[in-house]
Amino acid sequence: KTEEPPAYYRKKIIENFIYKGPVLEWYLRVKIRLENDYKMFNDFVPEKAVVTDIGCGYGFLSYILFYLSDDRKITGIDYDEEKIEVANNCFAKTERINFVSGDASAMTFEKSDVFILADMLHYLTPEQQQTLLGNCVAALNENGMIIIRDGDRDLQERHKGTKLTELFSTKIIGFNKTQNQLYFISRSEIETFADKHNLKAEVIDNTKLTSNVVMVLRK
Repeated sequence: KTEEPPAYYRKKIIENFIYKGPVLEWYLRVKIRLENDYKMFNDFVPEKAVVTDIGCGYGFLSYILFYLSDDRKITGIDYDEEKIEVANNCFAKTERINFVSGDASAMTFEKSDVFILADMLHYLTPEQQQTLLGNCVAALNENGMIIIRDGDRDLQERHKGTKLTELFSTKIIGFNKTQNQLYFISRSEIETFADKHNLKAEVIDNTKLTSNVVMVLRK
């Protein structure tokens, strides 16, 4: 494992995307700072792990996790083929990190220690959400975890902020494509799912302006 903090690799990540268009580079620079260099995800993901990053987009988070430990094998999945093509054409890419395009709600996954679903569940219908989460559980290794970050629609006031950020990313700058009407799952729905599958649920709620919460489901 590297001794350097995630922030150390910010420049390396940016270098991977620097010739892929000025808008994408700007988006990455803003995104990685807003995410605090994805430190929270790195803190949760074990140093040695098979990781499946569902809804990986251009692979920013996947590459940070890749850089921060030589013992992680990472697969990123996204239904946007253009984003996957960009992610697969980074100079840092090795056999330890791979990106595939497809509909995650209809996929069978490889056995993994960690599934990450960051800001993607709300693009699916309620039925697809349940199917996808069920497929993650089916492919989860012993002592594995599912890390979910999404807007909790039960936090009604703060949820307005989440809806605004989604409007920005889907309609105004158009980085994220939508097929369905957005459906934000609630914390209570995820807790019910966790109970049904004998998973322990931990909630991390550290945002004030949006309803985004992190839920870690452990086997």
